[in-house]
Amino acid sequence: MSEPKAGGKALYIVAVIIGLLLAAAVVWMFAQALAINPKDPWSAFPVSQAFLTARDALLVIGGAVWVLGTVVFFLELAGYTVTKSGLSKTKTGIANWGVVDIALTALSAAVYGGLLFATAPIVLVPGFTWLRPANALAPLFGMFFGIPGCLGAAIGNLIADILGGFFGVGSIGGFIGNFLIAYLPYKFVKDHSFSTASSIGEFYVWGVIGQAIVSAVYICWWLDIMQAFVGLPIFVIWGIIAPIIFSNNVIVTAILSPILGKALFPLIKARGLYWKDRL
Repeated sequence: MSEPKAGGKALYIVAVIIGLLLAAAVVWMFAQALAINPKDPWSAFPVSQAFLTARDALLVIGGAVWVLGTVVFFLELAGYTVTKSGLSKTKTGIANWGVVDIALTALSAAVYGGLLFATAPIVLVPGFTWLRPANALAPLFGMFFGIPGCLGAAIGNLIADILGGFFGVGSIGGFIGNFLIAYLPYKFVKDHSFSTASSIGEFYVWGVIGQAIVSAVYICWWLDIMQAFVGLPIFVIWGIIAPIIFSNNVIVTAILSPILGKALFPLIKARGLYWKDRL
């Protein structure tokens, strides 16, 4: 694949710089908040304040994100995708899956769920979320394995919820929310090799920043709407859980995903498992 022109390459470099700076800024801001108020750092965390301040707008935006995300989830599994020209039939729906597709879904779910469960004891919000460095793998499952990898990420998150004691109404949002973490880079990053400026730049746009925002809004909108069932205060939903989802996803995908992606992509290709090669 040819490299982009100078102007395009510069934009991709800017995207990478912004992604890395955002990850560093999140770490620095939380460290500052922790120093200001060790017992309740969320009250001094700027990301928490941003989500809380925007809560009314996020209820509207989140509703649109939830509807679109949920519709896309079912459409893709049914073998349809949204393109610039409208709805198109694909060869990636479940009806067209073979043994390899099913195996890749199971593999993604087992690896993702197992690694998430390994850090489940590091609880951040009891019953709802925990430290999740394994989230660095979800975008890669989508980019490398396609829709089977996206579904595997969703199932893996559900497995971790069940094994870790976090299963509940919120797990419904987490199921499709994790599907979207894998789906956005699968859908919008054209080159999945991590070996060109466009590949890395587009990943930072969709696999780092885009998925972090969408997953946080999707999951927390669901928790807010289902507040009567989940029993969480608004401050916990938007002031703690949303910043945790956003911050964790930005940090681990900005730092770990490109390194893992660069190392794993040639191996995936060599074994004939890359989704584009299998169509």
